[in-house]
Parts: sequence; C-alpha cells; structure tokens
Amino acid sequence: MPIFELQGPDGKSYEVDAPDMRAAAEAFGGMAPRQPGSDLSIRDVATAASRGVPVLGGLVDNAIAGGQAALGYGDYAGNLKAEQERNARFDREHPWVSGGAQIAGGIAGTIPLIMAAPAAFGAGAGGLAARMGMSALSGAALGGADQAVRSGGDLKDTGVGAGMGAIFGAAAPAVGAAGSRAWNTAEEYLSRPNNALTGINPAAVRFATESLSPGRLATMRQELDNLGPLGMLADVAPEWQGVARGAAGRPGQRDAILEPLLERGSAKNQRLGADIDAAIGPAPVPSRVDAQIAGGQQSLGPRYGDAFTEGMAVDTQHIAEGLDGIASILRGPAQAAVTRVRGMLNVPGTNVLDPHPSALFQTRQAIDGLMAAETNPQVVRQLTMARQQVDDALAQAVPGIKDIDGQFAELARQREGLQRGSQVLDSGKTAIRPQELAQEFPAAAVPQGNMVGPSGVPFRMQQGTRGEIDRIVGQNANDPAALQQALKSEGDWNRDKLRTVFGPAADDVLKAVDRETTFYRTANRISSGSDTDMSKRFGDFLDAAAKPNDVPTDMSVLGGAARGVQKVARALMASDADRKAGKFAADLGQLAVAQGSSRDAVVQALAEAIQRQQARLPRSEGVDKVARALMAAGGLQVERAFGSR
Repeated sequence: MPIFELQGPDGKSYEVDAPDMRAAAEAFGGMAPRQPGSDLSIRDVATAASRGVPVLGGLVDNAIAGGQAALGYGDYAGNLKAEQERNARFDREHPWVSGGAQIAGGIAGTIPLIMAAPAAFGAGAGGLAARMGMSALSGAALGGADQAVRSGGDLKDTGVGAGMGAIFGAAAPAVGAAGSRAWNTAEEYLSRPNNALTGINPAAVRFATESLSPGRLATMRQELDNLGPLGMLADVAPEWQGVARGAAGRPGQRDAILEPLLERGSAKNQRLGADIDAAIGPAPVPSRVDAQIAGGQQSLGPRYGDAFTEGMAVDTQHIAEGLDGIASILRGPAQAAVTRVRGMLNVPGTNVLDPHPSALFQTRQAIDGLMAAETNPQVVRQLTMARQQVDDALAQAVPGIKDIDGQFAELARQREGLQRGSQVLDSGKTAIRPQELAQEFPAAAVPQGNMVGPSGVPFRMQQGTRGEIDRIVGQNANDPAALQQALKSEGDWNRDKLRTVFGPAADDVLKAVDRETTFYRTANRISSGSDTDMSKRFGDFLDAAAKPNDVPTDMSVLGGAARGVQKVARALMASDADRKAGKFAADLGQLAVAQGSSRDAVVQALAEAIQRQQARLPRSEGVDKVARALMAAGGLQVERAFGSR
C-alpha cells in the first residue's frame, strides 16, 4: 500500500499508509493532533458522549483504536495512545463541552437501565427509605463496574467508584421525585385554564382530584343528574362529604357550609309533595272518595222505586218447594239458614207466599246481609244458591232491575277497590304479593253483570294507593330515611307493586324519595355525624397545610440571636400557614356544597384537571427518570475525577 507524507498543523510531517491521496487525507484529518484553541468537531463531541456511557464508555478509546488498526491505519497501541491524548486534550481545551457531552451520554446510557429494572434503581413501589437503599446498591454496582473498566481493575479506583455510586444512587429517588414535583408544579401553573378551579391553590386541587378517575367522575355525574340541580358533590362522594364536614369544623366556616344544606332541607316537604303530585297526581282523601261512592249507591234508590212501579206479581212457589225439600235433608246451621230464607218468602205472620216483587227484593237484601256475616262454607253455599233463585225471579218480574243492580254492584266493587288499594303497601303476613297484584289489577277492569266498558275499580285502587302514599309521606315527612323505609320496604316488592298500579311513574315517586333521603343523610353527616375516614383525611390535609416549616439554627455564637429570629419567623409562618389552611377549607368546602350551574362548572373543571394530570403523567415519569439518570451520570463524572487522582 502506498505511503503518503502529509504535513500537520503543527508543521511536522507525517507518513500515512493509504490506497490513494484522498483516503490518506481523510485518515490524517481524523488522526492529526489538534492545536490548543482549535475549533470543536462533531467527532470529538460524539466521542465524549460515548465515553460518558456507564461501563461501556470506558472501552470507547479501545474500540476506536482497534477499529483503526483493523482498517490498516496504524497499530493498536499507537492508535490507543493517540486517541487517549486526543481526548485528554479535548477535555482540557473544552471542559464544559466535554463534561456536558459525557453527562448526556451517561443519561442516555442510564435511562434504559432504569426502564428495564425500575425497582433496582429505586423507581418501584415502596417507601422512600427502601427505594433509596435499592438505588444505593445499584449505584454502587454501576459506579464500581464503571471504574473497574476505566482503571483496568484498580481496586482503589473501583472502591471509590462504588462508594460515590452508592452516595449518588441513594440521593437519586429523592432528587427524581423533587424534579417530578417541580415539573408538575410548573406545568400545572402554566397550563391552568380559567374555570371554576381558578384561584384555588394547586395543592387543594390535587387533593380534590387524587382520588378521582374519569370512570369515577362519570359515575358521580350520573348520580348528580339523578339528584337534580340541588344535588351536591357531598351527596355522591364520601371524600367530598368528608371535605364538607372537615371544612365546617374550621373556625368561621361552619355557616358557609351548612347554610346551603339547611336551606335545601327546609323545602324538602314542599319539594317532595310537588314531585309526587307531578308523577302520580294529587292525593285524594279516601274517606271522602268512599262517601262519594256510597252517595252514588244511595242515588240509585229512586230508580229501584221506579222499576218496581212497573213490576209484575211474582210466583215463588218453585223456590219455596225447593227450599223445603233442601231443608228436610240438611241439618245444623245450613238447615237453619235455608229454613229462615224459606220463611222470608211468606207474607209476614202467614203461610201464604208474598207475590209482591218489592218483598222478594227485600228477601234478596236480607240474604246478602246473612252472607256478609257468615263464615261457615256450607251455609254460604246454600245462601248463594237461594239468592240466585230469588235474583232470577226478580229479573223476570221487574224489567230493568238488573241494569240498576249492575250499577249498584259496580259502585260496591269500586268501594272494595278503594280499600284494596290502601292495602297495596302493607307488609307482614297479609302483604299482597307482586304476582298476585299483577293478576288482580288488570282483571279488576273487566265489567260485571250488564255493565259495558271497563270497570272503574282499577282507578279506585289507584286512589286508595295514592291516599296511602300521602298518609305515609305526611307521617314521615321530617324523616326521609323513615319515609324511604316505610314506602319502599325491604326488597323490591313495593317497587314492583307500585309499578303495577301507576306504571313507570312509580319510579319517579321512588326517585324523589331516594333523593330527599340522600339530602337528609348528607346534611346530618356533615352537621352532626361522627368523624369518618374521609373527613379525617381532609383534616389531616388541613393540619399539614397549617404546619409551618421550621427555621433551623445552630449552636454557634450567633445561635442565640438566630433563635430569636427563629421565634419571630416561626410566628409569621404559622400565621401564614393557618391562613392557607383556612383558605383551603373555604375553597374546597364551598365546592363540596355547590349546586346547579356552579356545581356543574366544578365537575367540568375537575374533569379537565384529571385529563391534564393524566396527560402530564408520562412527562412527569420521564422527568423522574431523567433526574435519576442525571444523578447517576453526575456521580460517574465525580467518580472518574476522584479515580483519576
């Protein structure tokens, strides 16, 4: 291979083996010595960055020298010496650039290690002390290995590297956390929008959002929508209820927190009554409805009289003979009942059958009275058959009487329906089962006798149930929790039965009761309830905010004066810390009891804050890793400085 003689910047001549002049010039440009103050080169900066990589960076000079020798540019030993001299000269001439490049290389080489084994570098779970211990161990291992490679296995340098690595490694978790917090604080300050949380201390906002997630907030929004515009965050989230209770316990804050609760509670009766009326109509007074139906029955009396004026004489001989025959066979109460009915067919005081249809009508009425009070099934059976015969004879003798009977019977069924409706929400052994009511209610609309069209019995059952709801509400209005228990009872029976009677509107009734129960319980827990974990957590947060940082002093000659300054500074900081805690309580407490559009704005602001926090999380974790890697790279630089002495 030809040998080319080239002159360097220092005036000396150098011989270069190369296939041609161009290759010789390029090779000479890479190996030629640099003069002090010469310009920076990308090659020198890149080499410095490579040298900063932990452990492997100590072999960069060897790799370059070996590569040049393999390509035929000099021998390995000469190349290594020239490379080391070149790097040493670059470090002297450009110490800041070289140091920065090596630190950058150290960071680039350490971050993958942290990502691959975060626990080993103190980036995993656990307390700070445990993470510092793990990071110290990994730092010692990394620093020792790095110095072992760079020093050729010198035990002293290896020990120095391990010791410095342990020191910087132990500090890395705290530095990473501090860097992450600083980044979050700066980004939070610069990116905060103008919304309902504007003006609230970032620490208070973090407290408000740290237990929330998008899914949890969506659930809270749905629950708030169910409660309506009067619902509060304190109604749907234990943590916010704890905030309100904790804030109410601060001096000067109680009235501001409790006033919205008391104002809302004072209107609960009117609000509940209006909502129930809107859902299933106003409540009737059952006794008045019953009296009205009874009046309708009484109004049919003149029509019966008119019907009998056109009636014909009735022949009850076949009925009498039939009853006589049955009475001769029966014994006991059934025989007595049949005999009694047989006697009613005669003209009073004689054995002559009464031909007047009005007398037969009274006989039917008397039989109805006997049946109403009878419990013996055999007696009821005989009375029922006798009544049917009497009723058939009346229908033939008095035209139109069955129409009047049908109207009277319909009104009687409506009275029974009114009473049945009042029993729908009964509990205990006599409670109506939902399945029974589901069959009974639609069947009640089927007309009886000569009536045409649907019966009014279901409507009367609705009235009876509505009246019972009104009674329950009236007796428990001041205790919505008791009202909820009385109206809904245990399980889903009452809910299902109310749906049968009122349809989907029953859900609106129960929703209104549930809403007022929630409002009632929230007010009680905030104003007089026992401390909960959530309120204690908020209290701890306020206590921490109200705790001033101490002012350190020493025991030197100036210690006495410093302690005097400390007392004044401590008093000032305590006053400011207490003021800050009071503002936290006021701000968060008012958010907890916000209503209507103000509440909606708070929820939207919380959602935006959570989104920003989640968006910051990868960047925050990245800052933490970079800070840890910076500590490791900086530690390696210090180790190398100590190891080179």
